Amino acid sequence: MAGLAPAIHAWTPGTSRGVTMRKAIAAIVALVVIAAAAAAHADDTLRVGRSPGFLFAYTPLDVGLAQGFFQARGLTIERVDFDGAAKMDQGLVAGAIDISLGSPMGMAMEAKGMPATAIAVIAGPMLEFGILVPYDSPVTSLDQLKGKTFGIATVGSITQWVALELARVKGWGSDGIKLTSIGSSPGAGAAALKTHLVDATVANATSGPILERAHEARMIATAADFVPHFQAHTMYASNELAEKHPDAIRRFLAAWLQSVAFMRTHRDETIRIAEGVTNLSPADEALEYDRLMPGLSVDGRFDPKDLERIRQSFVELHVLDHEPDMAKLYTEQYLPK
Repeated sequence: MAGLAPAIHAWTPGTSRGVTMRKAIAAIVALVVIAAAAAAHADDTLRVGRSPGFLFAYTPLDVGLAQGFFQARGLTIERVDFDGAAKMDQGLVAGAIDISLGSPMGMAMEAKGMPATAIAVIAGPMLEFGILVPYDSPVTSLDQLKGKTFGIATVGSITQWVALELARVKGWGSDGIKLTSIGSSPGAGAAALKTHLVDATVANATSGPILERAHEARMIATAADFVPHFQAHTMYASNELAEKHPDAIRRFLAAWLQSVAFMRTHRDETIRIAEGVTNLSPADEALEYDRLMPGLSVDGRFDPKDLERIRQSFVELHVLDHEPDMAKLYTEQYLPK
């Protein structure tokens, strides 16, 4: 113990050596704190699932990466595109992804036990969903679709709900239309219309002008024409991510909303980036931007009227046998104040 006395004396306050040592220690502590903070953010890799990956509503992810918004918040993003919401939900259950970009139907899966929570609205108005008919179809209005066969992505999907909602709004009854699953790919929908396998489809509205130029289909309405309250797209975070890395969710949402704000004021640059995601021509992407950009949520917050209609839809689709407590299925705690 006596051997420590000189060292202790050397650090005595008021001596030149003591002052120098205190400054050195303070500098080291500051460097350690900075390094620890950087390390805490440097390894935050988020696996983000999209279903399907080509939708304009999900391009804030690509825009934010191109502009460095996610990277500036210490996030590394791994994009995982799925062919269908069911496969993406399985990815969440298996722990293969941390965040998913999908439809509000995912909240029904939450009620069934999917370990995730809705954390933000991606797009509210149903502008992205179009009602398409074969190019040579005599149908020119929604009223003429009573009793017709609709192509939908799959049972329990948001496309099925749109078709059923049309029948409900028009007063046609539960058997007022027929439904058949044709998958979610644009090619499958176009083929079903061209071969008259179906009389109409609920599909990406952007397909309308493209297929019309090819004389394969025509769009006669969008879902927004008869659906006043719903959500087109919803974002989810796994419960594991929320438990272990809640700050990563906050930083992700801050970067996402920054991307949406950038997109609203940088039309040409957004169109250029989106082309690489949607595989549309510049002209078609410009049309899509003008139609869908107004529907992207600027704050991510949930509308009570939308939530009420979504809650009812779960029973209407027979996905759930009772209407769930929606307050348990979503949260706004990670959104910027």
